[in-house]
Amino acid sequence: MIYAQFYQMSTGYVLGTIPPEFGAPTLIEACGDRSVIIIDARLSRATIGQIAAAECVKRGYMAWRIFKGETFTRSQPISQLWYVSTGREDKTAMSATFGA
Repeated sequence: MIYAQFYQMSTGYVLGTIPPEFGAPTLIEACGDRSVIIIDARLSRATIGQIAAAECVKRGYMAWRIFKGETFTRSQPISQLWYVSTGREDKTAMSATFGA
């Protein structure tokens, strides 16, 4: 199975603070049924990347990454983190380019 995992910004909540305190928001994995899209593994890497990018923008997320595995819990990232809204890629993530 190949799927795209989408990412969003956190609220910046500082864990364990009462009353709630907020710091700088960070990029986190989105959750829920709209946070992933299963993609046909027979497609080319470029097409998989185009589908993921289009869905990411359509669903209003900040970034995406492609994963591959038998299940969602037993999968590994096969692409770097891509920021669709700014066109920026995370150079600190996996070094392999995706969709080129």
